[in-house]
Amino acid sequence: MAILAVGLLLGSLLILWGLPWGTRYLQRQGPETTLRVVQVVIAVVFLGLVPFSAYLYRYGRRAVRSRRMPPPGTRVVRDTRVFEGDAAVARGRLAMAMAGILLVLSLVGGLYFPYRLGKLFRDRQSRPRSTTPVESTDGN
Repeated sequence: MAILAVGLLLGSLLILWGLPWGTRYLQRQGPETTLRVVQVVIAVVFLGLVPFSAYLYRYGRRAVRSRRMPPPGTRVVRDTRVFEGDAAVARGRLAMAMAGILLVLSLVGGLYFPYRLGKLFRDRQSRPRSTTPVESTDGN
């Protein structure tokens, strides 16, 4: 519980002090640098979910093997209803499936989304800009 409180405090301080500093830094940089920083931040946030998906998969696999949910040796915060047999196996398989979905989504978000964002930026940069004024359609 103390680790969670310390983590929340450090995260709050990072947001409180780091976000304004980061915003000022990015405003002074060029668009290419800003794009690269945004791509890295997006990748780190999404790819940070990969270890959690691995943990969730292992947890579900342990439940399936032991035919018990929560698996033997799992520490719980309060008294928890224990499922055994087919009900535990179903819950374990559900945890494994959710881990797979989370893994796919985190890889798509962490690898494809930054790539696509960069491609969109490069496409907009390479598109020729029109120098002719846009005509008004309101009759004036």
